[in-house]
Amino acid sequence: MATLTDEAVTTLDLAGISPREWARAHTGGTVWKGDACGCPDDRCAGSHHDAAAPCDCLAALIAERTTPAS
Repeated sequence: MATLTDEAVTTLDLAGISPREWARAHTGGTVWKGDACGCPDDRCAGSHHDAAAPCDCLAALIAERTTPAS
């Protein structure tokens, strides 16, 4: 199990989402089981993006969650 990075926690906070809410939305529980970058895929860093690069998945998932359906 990964712990969310400070950057991921800050990004979630700016979107008004707590780490606990994020975990519940993506794992069904209150413990985060995804990658440290905030992506629900626990293989994200090093696969979807370079380990040191920001996670585009997190921004896309936040936008999807916070953008009202048209």
